[in-house]
Amino acid sequence: MILVLKQVLVLFSFAAIGFYLAKSKKIKTEHTPILSSLLVNVILPFNVFKTFSANFTKEYVLNNYQLLIASSAVIICLTIILHFVAKLFDKRRYEQGICEYSLIIPNYGYMGYPMAEAIGGASGLLNAMVFGFPISFYTYTVGYCNLSKMKITFKKLFNPVMISMLLGAIFGFFGIKIPSVLSDIFGKASACMGPVSMLLAGMVVSEFNFRELLSMKRIYIITALRLIIIPIIIGYALLPFNKTAMETAVILFAMPCGLNTIVFPRLVGEDCRIGAGLALLSNILACVTIPLVLGFFGIGG
Repeated sequence: MILVLKQVLVLFSFAAIGFYLAKSKKIKTEHTPILSSLLVNVILPFNVFKTFSANFTKEYVLNNYQLLIASSAVIICLTIILHFVAKLFDKRRYEQGICEYSLIIPNYGYMGYPMAEAIGGASGLLNAMVFGFPISFYTYTVGYCNLSKMKITFKKLFNPVMISMLLGAIFGFFGIKIPSVLSDIFGKASACMGPVSMLLAGMVVSEFNFRELLSMKRIYIITALRLIIIPIIIGYALLPFNKTAMETAVILFAMPCGLNTIVFPRLVGEDCRIGAGLALLSNILACVTIPLVLGFFGIGG
């Protein structure tokens, strides 16, 4: 519990710094796309490749294939059930999509992965990334296309994160050695993932009026489902199946709502207040709920 609480405080300290820098105008919020681009195209891919190339061995695959099975089952079940639940929160189809995405997809990449690494080291991070593969598949196909009003195509899967995951898996599975210079580059870039992602979160949330966002009653119900109900149900469902899968799933699904429900609506000229309200409220409450949920399952010591 102490370890988890410490990591939550560290991550959210960077979010507070990002919020302060944006509010005090020391950094312009128009610059957030730069940080987002660095995360998606450089830092996260480097982190993914480094982790997979070092740990995705034949032995690991034989011992942990259950992670993919469990994750695929979780995503399929959540997609079916929460598609109907989301309709209870809004009559408009696009807004339903935002609610549905927020319920299904936690901030598994920018917060879940750093948390998994902090708790379980390199093996914990690898477990999270393997478990996160079906989640990423949903994010970059159904989720991305719904939020950006685009047609679903498999071309969306050919992005820097997926490519680095595939290359890293090949290097790790076949034991291909990486030059030490490249290894150092990947390592230093990877160390930036948690701080930069949380700085970005704080900067994005700072753009909105808190009172207006927090006046939307539905965000409280969705946030409770996202932070407490869903991770606990998933944890209990996977407990008889596989302990590693259960712990990895709880870590990832205990994370707050991500920023895609702000970024993508903005790209297509849609109202992003719902997504912003969910991101704001869930990130504030996550400081308390993450240690409680993980502690409930005895994760983090």
